Amino acid sequence: MRAAGAITGLLVLGTFMIPGTYVAKLDPRADSGVAGSAGVVSPAEVGIGTATLSGRVYADDGRPVGGAVVSLGGSGFWPARSIESGADGRFRWAGIPPGIYELRVAKGELVAPPLEGLILDAGGRRVFAMRLAKGWTLAGRVRDARTGAPIHQAEVTVASGALGLHVRRTRSDRRGEFELVGVVGDRQTLYVDADDYLVAGPLVQLSDAPPLTVELQRAARIEGEVVDGDGRPVANAIVRAFGERGAGRVPAADSLGVTAGPVPPITAPGADSLAFVGQATTGRDGRFVLARLRPGAYTVAASHDAFAPAASERLRVAGGVALRGVRIEMQPGAELAGRVVDERGVGLEAIPVELRGKDERLPRMAVTASDGSFSFQGVRGEVTVTALPYDLPPSRRTLPIDDDALVTVELTLATALYTLRGRVVDERGFGIGGALLTVESRNPSTPVRRTAKSDSDGTFSVPALPEPPFALSAEHPAFSSTGLLEVVEVDGVVVTMTAGVTFLGEVLDEWNAKGLSDVRVALAGPVEVETKTRRDGTFVLRQLPTGTYDVSLSHADYEPQSRRVVIEPARYVDRPQELEPVYLKPGGVVEGHVVDVNRDPVAGAEVAWGDPPRWDRGVRTDAQGGFQLRGVPAGAVWITARHEVAGESWTSGPVQVRPLETSPGALVRLPDPASE
Repeated sequence: MRAAGAITGLLVLGTFMIPGTYVAKLDPRADSGVAGSAGVVSPAEVGIGTATLSGRVYADDGRPVGGAVVSLGGSGFWPARSIESGADGRFRWAGIPPGIYELRVAKGELVAPPLEGLILDAGGRRVFAMRLAKGWTLAGRVRDARTGAPIHQAEVTVASGALGLHVRRTRSDRRGEFELVGVVGDRQTLYVDADDYLVAGPLVQLSDAPPLTVELQRAARIEGEVVDGDGRPVANAIVRAFGERGAGRVPAADSLGVTAGPVPPITAPGADSLAFVGQATTGRDGRFVLARLRPGAYTVAASHDAFAPAASERLRVAGGVALRGVRIEMQPGAELAGRVVDERGVGLEAIPVELRGKDERLPRMAVTASDGSFSFQGVRGEVTVTALPYDLPPSRRTLPIDDDALVTVELTLATALYTLRGRVVDERGFGIGGALLTVESRNPSTPVRRTAKSDSDGTFSVPALPEPPFALSAEHPAFSSTGLLEVVEVDGVVVTMTAGVTFLGEVLDEWNAKGLSDVRVALAGPVEVETKTRRDGTFVLRQLPTGTYDVSLSHADYEPQSRRVVIEPARYVDRPQELEPVYLKPGGVVEGHVVDVNRDPVAGAEVAWGDPPRWDRGVRTDAQGGFQLRGVPAGAVWITARHEVAGESWTSGPVQVRPLETSPGALVRLPDPASE
């Protein structure tokens, strides 16, 4: 009998198992120095044999090392667990689930090179001698990004290895400094976290790099209450914050870099270009707190089984500021009861049903009972309910619900299915293998989406489709994406793809002719794509359709530029098209404050340079009314500020800006008071 929640499978190199998926984790460190009590699942629980790992730890001079931490992580348990070597340097670890692991040994600043790809078979016994040598020290300091003050007790999490199986943590001292000794490997990934600040990371530190300086941005928070129509508190309501894309608790990155770390924001489809970034539950008094938010604009939405969803107006919060007094009023909703049936009217069991409301940020889900029935509480407004069977096209209905009465609906699943067949070819008529085909139904009542790949001769078939028409798109690494908006026939469909063009270029600093990294390169034309320049200032965009594009290049510290280019068909498949080198002019920095008519600082005011103002490159003032504009063109520029309450105004005269220099003291006095 296998333990509940265990996941088993087969790898090319042997079996693997992730035990205890749904059980409480045990203490990973065994006091006796033997790993048998370290939370490893026993053979009786998993029904398979286990492995034994033993060995001895030596210093660089050959002396045994006692008290060394022996860490093991991999497919049997994750993250790593550890034991200690005995006084004679020996260790023994029994009861290890078979799998692939990574072994690390360390004591203080002494560390052994990691043993990666260690295969432990069922019943196997592996013995290793681990020799320790002095590792390097990962050091740095943490400070407030705005004030520069050191941050005490910031947690620094460092993950070692390609998969981040081995995690070490430390905290900054009163000077904001931190240090981890005995680090092995030339590259480490770390996160830095502190109360009332946003998480920084993943950050990469190299062994030969100077001590790392981490600047943490102050977080914002939203506080409020959820009440019903009579003003009574609503307890146990789920309150979610939806911020502008890119807002949230974690900075954007290509990947987390570690296995134990912050989770990126989850984008909510159809949420008016907002992303779900935080959640809280109201207490008995109906109050909630949404903490650790990035400065920016948010909408706060509340949901409860007994009420219709409700949301606040668009809110704007600044770093280090708590926005209080947000009040969300929820109204009772109707019960939506329905059934999912086949064409004979027989109820279908275990069919997922999705409910999406016009005013709801996230969908609700239910599963049909044995008679095909389902229900949702607290429904109000225009809603769409969709049955999502696993092997049949979906069925969808849109209903207006204006009162608290019971509303019923029946969703019928069609059993008549179609197969779309055709061929993907190039401009010469030769078949293209490996093209990814995506087929979507154009009928809103059967919102099905299927994918398939073309065979080596370009032929494809997409089964289990509802009645046409369809929309079809095709993608391939060597060709430009293409598609057919209206497919009415199910046989003999031909999709013609043209060879994609690789477009590359280089962006340089006009003053020193060095490559500029992190320049945003955006193309608008037959398709809209964007990328950022690499460390050497180069960029590459692949598989572009031919046509005319407007290219914009922008960086926070430089003046933006734009180009118009024509992407022409490549004479050779691998021949790229190059943009002439682009030189960006460095701008200056303007610092100042915004006050109202009473000379009180104005927080959250928009500030921009130029005439007319470049609001697209503007910033917002902090809690003290301060602002910093980067990348301002050299010369005499006007600075304009506006606030929804205090009005709009500008500096008494133009500010003189010099490249790569800071111009302080800019003052904008708005015509009205910012608050009563």
